[in-house]
Amino acid sequence: AVVSTQSTGEEGAYINYLQISKTALHQTSEDVLECPSTDDMLALADACMEFLQETREHYMEAFQVYEQMVSDMNETIWSLYGVDMESFLVTLECGCPEILKLYNKLNTYFYEQQELRYGKSHMNLHKVFAPHIVCYLEQEEETLKEDLDEALERETWLAKDCSEDFSCSAVQQVVASVKNIQKLVAELRWPDRTFADHLSCRTQKTTAELFAYFVSKVYGILQSYSRIQRSVVTQTTVLPDEVCVMLNSCVTIQSHAGDLCGNATSKNTDGYSYRTDINELLTEKINAMFEFSCGQLCQCLITLLGKLARYDKHSIFSPLLMLVQPKLSIVEPLFSHVRQNNVQIKQEIHPNATQRFFLFWFNCLLSRIEEWLEDRENIDLHPFQLAAVSIVFKTLFNEFSSQGLTEEVLRNDIYRKVHNRIEYEETMNTLNIDQTYSYGYEDTSVRTEEDDC
Repeated sequence: AVVSTQSTGEEGAYINYLQISKTALHQTSEDVLECPSTDDMLALADACMEFLQETREHYMEAFQVYEQMVSDMNETIWSLYGVDMESFLVTLECGCPEILKLYNKLNTYFYEQQELRYGKSHMNLHKVFAPHIVCYLEQEEETLKEDLDEALERETWLAKDCSEDFSCSAVQQVVASVKNIQKLVAELRWPDRTFADHLSCRTQKTTAELFAYFVSKVYGILQSYSRIQRSVVTQTTVLPDEVCVMLNSCVTIQSHAGDLCGNATSKNTDGYSYRTDINELLTEKINAMFEFSCGQLCQCLITLLGKLARYDKHSIFSPLLMLVQPKLSIVEPLFSHVRQNNVQIKQEIHPNATQRFFLFWFNCLLSRIEEWLEDRENIDLHPFQLAAVSIVFKTLFNEFSSQGLTEEVLRNDIYRKVHNRIEYEETMNTLNIDQTYSYGYEDTSVRTEEDDC
């Protein structure tokens, strides 16, 4: 260690610091350090640390008596280093990643030295580095969104490319990216607690916004994909694997929100809980995606209801159709369609969302029946229409009940409306039994569990 024994206090520290600079950076003059590089500043920091450690060891007995002298010397040395450091930071572009390495080295050292921890030099790091750290985070946030857009453009939405947690590569990328930036902020160990909390909440907010952006983008992709596929929807169409991957990706993203978007019971410095609100937002968006996807699957039921509409009493086709005895086998393709899709849903949709999706599809099917019945609110249903709709209604209830949905869940407002209308029509039809025989139809062994009972 190079120690000035003839000078004391700040003057001695200044002389020692100049000598440290010369030795570490191979300077030939005592001028202020000009245009230093990151490596120069790291080397100078290492030299200061080594000097202070060797001085402490060499003058251990004296420093035990004069502890304040040790603290003053350390602070003075680092305050002189701080002058060069600020000059260096001015030369860097805002958000330059090189500053993180320098900050982490200095901050770790100050934390480890009890006499320097939370001292003047340590707290000065906040003042000097804060603007650069904030700028760096802003750039990272923009990069995250750009990288996500590129990942979604490359995404194939193939089940074979998904991980064990049902997530596609784009999900894995976005989750890994936000974890890295949150880890970076946590490792900063910012000496100012208020600013540290602000940075932590900022990354949580960024994560929440990125997750919401991801789900919105995937929803748009889902709608575009469905418009392309709409022309080929038939009674044998099942929920496409690509759609399952899109839905699963959004469900997986939501499952990470609890860990990466903060604690639902805690508030940030603005009194705002990001996790609570992002969960509500993601739930709303994912529910909209489920409803949209289920709407695409209802085409088979819509086709059936269109055929039944021909039997409306005011329809010009009704008298002609009654010349041929109608058959209840007309409903069989719908039941086959529902069962095939239920198998697909159970196998391909994320386990955390399977029951939720089943309920959306059940409600979507009943809603179509409810709308069809409301269009005929002032028209008595033809006996064949009533028989077909009644069988469809009862069979759908049994089918979705077999998928694990409870009666309490299934017997909702939509169910009760449809049930009451069918019950009313059946009562009216019983009172007019003679007319029923005049419009006879053939029952082709379509039965439900309720019929068997």
